Amino acid sequence: MIGRRGKVLIILYIVCLVVLFLMCSTDLIIREPEREIYHIAVIVEDVRSDNYANFRKGIDQAASEFNADVHFITLYEKMDVEEQMELMDREQQDGTDALIVVPAVEEKIAGKQMTVPVILLRAGMTEAAGAGNIVVDYEKMGEQLAEEILQDRKGDLPIYVLTDPAKQSDMDRMFLKGACEWFASKGAAAKLVIREEENGFRTMFANLEAEEAKDVVVLAANQEILTEAAGILSEGLTAADSVSGLYGRGTTVPILNYLDRGMIKGICVTDEFSIGYYSVREAVRALEGAGSSPTVMASYYIEKEDLRNPDLEKLLFPIE
Repeated sequence: MIGRRGKVLIILYIVCLVVLFLMCSTDLIIREPEREIYHIAVIVEDVRSDNYANFRKGIDQAASEFNADVHFITLYEKMDVEEQMELMDREQQDGTDALIVVPAVEEKIAGKQMTVPVILLRAGMTEAAGAGNIVVDYEKMGEQLAEEILQDRKGDLPIYVLTDPAKQSDMDRMFLKGACEWFASKGAAAKLVIREEENGFRTMFANLEAEEAKDVVVLAANQEILTEAAGILSEGLTAADSVSGLYGRGTTVPILNYLDRGMIKGICVTDEFSIGYYSVREAVRALEGAGSSPTVMASYYIEKEDLRNPDLEKLLFPIE
């Protein structure tokens, strides 16, 4: 027989078990601290801009890890810095906690005063970047690609540089600056070719065909021009025989396909997934008062055979 004292001990034991169960499985007794949700706006020029898909994957991954609610805003007109600054003001007034901005005009956006943290994806040198900003040194990328081009180049034939000043971004400008200055320092002739509104760059390729030029090197200022040039060369024109190498930057699916088919000889790329991820991470750090320095991203030169490199596959085709 269990005595009265024994029954009391059993009841107390059962009560303790119930209390422990409630403490472990519910918040009725001890409430879990609620994590703050950070509202972050990302303002970009265009969802079709450089490598947006991988950039977006990195943003989404970081948003999940850092408990952030991220929404994207695009400009109606590409390169419209006034609209971009108005959108920054609007988002601040609407209660956004932090902003991530791909500047239409870097100098103006960098000098804009805001009361919320602003993470800039800068094309400039690290010395020009503020704490927390993500930096891609496009000038250095241009030098890197120019060096690879000169190693592949045959003879002293001119290098054609395809550009469109009317639609040139800071990234384009710094990339071309690095490439053209490198060519000049090595005594290589680089001829700028401006896009024509109606024919694009078809006239240039037609002239190469008519002149029966050989071993010409072509460098595209950005991914849009690179895709256009590769498309022209893939049409089976004899102009393709004049070009020994087409080069540029960017990791869009069309560019990677043209690289795999041999229409493009080589490209310089950055880790767009990590750029997106780090931008959210730095925004959250700024909101939590943690200091940080600029994050400098490396660039990589890749050719067709590198597409099968496992390390580069993760960079080019990241899995969320």
